[in-house]
Amino acid sequence: MKLRSLTVRVCLIATSAVASFFTHSAVAAPPAAAASTGRYEIYTLPLADGFVPRSAMYTPSGRVLVSSTQEGEQDQRQVTLVVMDDDGRNARTIFSQAVPPRPKDNGIRYMMFPDNKRIFMGDFVLECAPSLDDCAKSALLPVTYPAEVADGDHIGHRWSEMIVAPDNRHIAWTTLLANYSALVFTGELRKEGAGYVIADPQIVSTLDPFEKDPKHPDGVIPQVVRGGEVKQFVHGGAAISLAGARKSDIADSVVHHLATGEIEAITNSRGYDETTIFSPDERLGMVMTTRFSPTTDLAILGMMPRPYPDSLNMGLNMVAYTYGVTGVRAGRNGNVGPALTEIAASKSQQGYLGTNLNTADQWVFRSPMSWHPSSTKAMWVEGARGGGPRRVQIVRLLDYKPGPAVAAKPTPTHMPYAITDMSVVKTYAAKSQDIDVKVYGRTSGHITYRRTPQGAIEKTYVNFSDEGTSVYSGRETMQSNPRGRSTYTADVTLSGANPGVMKLKMTFGPIEGERPAELIFAPDTTGAPLSQGYAEYNGKRLEVQSLVP
Repeated sequence: MKLRSLTVRVCLIATSAVASFFTHSAVAAPPAAAASTGRYEIYTLPLADGFVPRSAMYTPSGRVLVSSTQEGEQDQRQVTLVVMDDDGRNARTIFSQAVPPRPKDNGIRYMMFPDNKRIFMGDFVLECAPSLDDCAKSALLPVTYPAEVADGDHIGHRWSEMIVAPDNRHIAWTTLLANYSALVFTGELRKEGAGYVIADPQIVSTLDPFEKDPKHPDGVIPQVVRGGEVKQFVHGGAAISLAGARKSDIADSVVHHLATGEIEAITNSRGYDETTIFSPDERLGMVMTTRFSPTTDLAILGMMPRPYPDSLNMGLNMVAYTYGVTGVRAGRNGNVGPALTEIAASKSQQGYLGTNLNTADQWVFRSPMSWHPSSTKAMWVEGARGGGPRRVQIVRLLDYKPGPAVAAKPTPTHMPYAITDMSVVKTYAAKSQDIDVKVYGRTSGHITYRRTPQGAIEKTYVNFSDEGTSVYSGRETMQSNPRGRSTYTADVTLSGANPGVMKLKMTFGPIEGERPAELIFAPDTTGAPLSQGYAEYNGKRLEVQSLVP
């Protein structure tokens, strides 16, 4: 979804000289109240005139690392890293140089090691001595990935996201393959010679989402699908937070428990929730989400739950992300949060929203998000809608009483479901995405699911029920055409204690251009709107008409 890399020259600027540039006062919003976290205030990190932030995040010690450029500079691979306090004072440049590209890289990203001495940048590790806070000497060392994912025609990007475990050794990353699929890996990042190598790699995502049904020769049993874009190690390093799927066809934030392979839903707002970054005490989260943007939140597509939305998905994330995120950043009115959430409530309460931290219509959330080690402050980046400047936002929780930070635990390395044979990568990348399966309900009926490499998906419910009280009937289709028009249709009825119905036709324009994934309401050849209809579930109703710009 998002496409995001060094030999070394150190440019140190004396702290006193830099500090004189950072004299703007913070712009704070009046204290507001969140549900039970108490009052909070939001302010913009003060930066010098002409100092343009690209990215910013808290360091393990509670300072701020800012990736910056000078006004007018266009080269995205010219990297300047500055460490400062979160009031803009005591700034110090720790690194400044052009970063050479590498084949199959994915730009540059910054992931702090918990030791506060190193930064994982995707294809390089930046080492600072004695620490990031007092960096007197730095070295930029290349990272060698397993050969099977490092390069080749089967690889789209070697990594799309990468994260570091609390033990300072283990990492996880998502590789994008040339057939538009992806795999999630874990491994150990070891220093060897003049660089780092990733040792003992394992595939922890699901390769085959179906098992044969022993009761029906022509049937399969869908499996829970592990995978997605990795975001953060949680539970002390025993689990990974990802953008994945669990309860809806639209992306949720999930946690993958590494030892067991269990996937746990963290969000369930029915709209697009990509990322949850947990606070150090893991009681709170920062969520990238469309939930506070009614005209760009495609919750209508996820409102009525359907069986097996991960393995039998309708391919709706492409339009949900492009419409609600890419389109909003490009110019469409709306926002992408972030939301401040309580993790327990987010996991257990259907429709839970948390607190909207977007404060201005003209500013749109941009990655990354991060937490201060105290769990009482969090940071994110915003960009001007349509492109242009960025700013760094900080929320301070005035009343919240944090718990202790979750202690580091051993990151699992023995996972029964994981795959250590890296030759599987090339085979999987060459695999056709053609699927034609039949899933029998445990109580009645069946689902047929067909998917072709040409972007056509069809899911038909024939009196399908797993538990005997909820019965699905009807049909969903999706025809994807990223460069043209993509059309989703649904005529599905759910009977039972929580009834629902979907009678939808939604037509989207190309995913690129001035209006990415524009929802088209113009009439078809019969005079009917190309986008029309509604979804109902458990007494609530959403209509496509409400999405008219």
